[in-house]
This record gives sequence, structure tokens and C-alpha cells, in this order.
Amino acid sequence: LQQSLLENYKKFVPPAGGASVEIQLALYSIVEVSTQLQTIKLQGWWRHYWKDERLAWDKAQWGISALVFWIEEIWAPDDIVYEQIEEDQLGNIAVTVYPDGSVFYSAPRITTVGCDMELTKFPYDIQTCEFTVGSMSFDGSLVDILPRGVSNPEEYFEEAAVYQDKAAVDLSQFRANKEFALTTIRIVSENFYYNCCPEPYPIVVFEITVQRQTLTFLSGILIPILAVTYAGFFVLLMPATLSGARVLFAVSAMYTNTAIYNVAARNLPEVGEFTMIGRMYMASLVAALLSILISVISSSINLVVSEQIKNRTELLAVFRFYDKDRSGALDSEEADRALSALGLVQLEREYVFEQFKTQDAEEIGFHDWLAMEEELRALRWSSHHSIPVAALVTLVGHVFENNAAKPPHQTSDEDPPAPEPLNTPKAPDDVAEAGWGVQSDTDQVQNGGVVDA
Repeated sequence: LQQSLLENYKKFVPPAGGASVEIQLALYSIVEVSTQLQTIKLQGWWRHYWKDERLAWDKAQWGISALVFWIEEIWAPDDIVYEQIEEDQLGNIAVTVYPDGSVFYSAPRITTVGCDMELTKFPYDIQTCEFTVGSMSFDGSLVDILPRGVSNPEEYFEEAAVYQDKAAVDLSQFRANKEFALTTIRIVSENFYYNCCPEPYPIVVFEITVQRQTLTFLSGILIPILAVTYAGFFVLLMPATLSGARVLFAVSAMYTNTAIYNVAARNLPEVGEFTMIGRMYMASLVAALLSILISVISSSINLVVSEQIKNRTELLAVFRFYDKDRSGALDSEEADRALSALGLVQLEREYVFEQFKTQDAEEIGFHDWLAMEEELRALRWSSHHSIPVAALVTLVGHVFENNAAKPPHQTSDEDPPAPEPLNTPKAPDDVAEAGWGVQSDTDQVQNGGVVDA
């Protein structure tokens, strides 16, 4: 029977009247999606269905239901993937022919196709790779290329998600890729006209959409970078007295982020644009540098602020200036202004006054005033905590001070004067006039304290 069918058969000539070839992609796996090479590698079977009347026979006469030929023995369509970079055909191809002249063959192939990829959202990127299947030599009058199950439409669309017997894509044996998940396959069948020729050339366009699996990048890169970045901000809550530790912690956070990114860079796409991970790393690096800068500045400020109330001599100068009645004690109004000059807000001034006032009078004596040095240091949040916390507490204190009613011990309707600079008491003439001027022989400083002779 084979010899009879091939006796006058010309394998380079298409069937009479042209061949209508239906193609079907039985996709087995997405072998690789390379973002560095901008390619996608597919493994599957390219199935072909057409009819060749020259190969028909009478089944009743011969008693044969199918014949098998090698692909080189009969005419077969010469369709290819236009965008293919590399293609490996696995083994020899056998063609099955049925009594009515129907022909079927399935060619296992591994095809590498170029794909333009958008990676700015990496690792949350979704890639759509498009490739075209068409005849290499024959126009539409000789060979019509159609998706499986379609009868010569001008344009055809199909979204493939599940297997159908007569569909352009068969996913019944598909094996999922560990890095990319297949979302959809879109098939478009149309006639394409080239500038060289008036005849249409049928093509089938496959659009494969894949989405990257993000769990590895999320747990191995994104979460560590975010965790280290947030940890770097906690350095601002550390006590400013630990200036060396604060700067060291901020530098360590920056180096840790750099190490994470350098290790992850081996698996990152090499593209000429910033990806999401790249932008996140740059933001983390800037945040780490800001933490270092703020730590250095706040530590420097703390050294200055912690020295503002540095010894009893300075407290003595403030006491001398604000003891207007030269009584040797500060009444409630004088104490409020003196404490304000030291930088205390209203709530702090009230607290200190209640702690150090004389029990039988609304005033602070000279010795009580000198004894509150440590209490004033404790109220300096910047001496024991961070500058941002100190600024926040001071701001809240000023808000309450502006909104609250005047304290009961304030006897004057006039607002207290603006706080004087701590290290430069004013009005030296008034100080001299009050007898509190230049230190006399009767005032001696012994062991850090002032003792009346």
C-alpha cells in the first residue's frame, strides 16, 4: 500500500487546491525564563493536522486503518517560529496517515524565543512573550495555517486556560515552573501582508503571560532590607549619651543592607534601569546615611546641652540675677522666671518649684536652689535620651503651657520675660548694685559647692 501511494507522489508539491494545516501546541513545560538574556525557553509538542487526498485509500479493500511514514517521505508544512533563537528537535518524526487522507504528526521541540521584558517592577513583574508561527515558503493560496479547531477565519482569538480536545493549546500535561507561573496563553490568527507580495501569509501569534513567584525574593531580600532599614530608625530612640553606640549601630545597619544586596545581586536581572529592589535598596541606603548624620548631630548637640547646667557657679549667677528684692530667696514669680531662663517649660517649672520651695513659705531658699542641680539635669531629656524625643516632649510641654491657664503663684499679669541665655546673664550693673557682684572673699567654693563664710 505504501509503495502504491508513493509511486507517483511528489513530496515537494502541496496537496491539490492547497492545504489547510491546523496546528496545536501541547505545552509540556516552561524550561527557563531568562531576564538576563531576555528569552523564554519552551518544551512541548507541535502537532499538525491536514488532509492530503493523494494518500487516501479504500479501507475495505486493503483492510488497513492507518499507515506510518517518515516525515521525509511525504509533503509536510514548513512552518517555523519566526522569533526563535534556537530550536532543538528531539528524535525522528513519524507521520500517521488515515484512509481518508488525513495526516497527523507531532514534533517534540525545545524552542528558545526572544522576549522583550519589562523589569522595573521586579520581583513583582509580569512578562508577556509573543512569538509567531507561519509558513516559511508558502503563501495563503497554497498553505493556510490555522489554530486547531478553527475553520479559516479572518481573525481569531482564544484564551487558553484548560485543556480542550480541539483547541490551539493543550495544557493537559503541563508541568509548572518553580520560578514563573503561567497565567494565560492568548492566540491570534490572522493574515499578514508583506511589502514584497500581494498574497496573504497566514500566521498564528502566541502570547504567553507568566508571573514571577515572589516568595524567595520576599523572604530573602525584601523583608531583610525592610527589617534592617526600620531597625536603623530605632537608633534615633537610643539615649544620646550612647553617642558611640548610636553611630556604630547606624553604620552597621548600612553595611548589613549593602551585604544583603550584594548577595542578592547574583540573582537580579542585569538591566539598564532601576528595579523595585534597586529603588528600595537606594532608599534604605539613604535612610541609613541620614540615621548616621542625625546620630552625629544629636550626639554633638547633646554634648552642648548637657553642659548648659554644668556647675553651681552658673546656678549662683542665675539666682543672683533674678533675686530682685535681694532677700536671699526667690519668691514664686522670681523662681518662675529663673527656671524659665534655664529652659524649663511650664510643667517642669511647677514641678521644680513644688519640690524645692520652703515648707512654710512660697519661695526657694538659696541652699535649696543650689541643691536642685541634679534635679535640673534629670529634667534635661537630651542628657538621658535622644534629641528627637527631647524635642517632642519639649514641644508638647510648650503646647500645654500656651493653652493652660496662668499658674496660681503668678502674681503679675505681665508675661515673664523671654528666657535669658544661660551662659551670659544680663544686667551686670543690677547684680553689682544688689551686692551679688564679683565674688567676695566671704564666698568660697569648696568641693564643688558655695559655702557662706
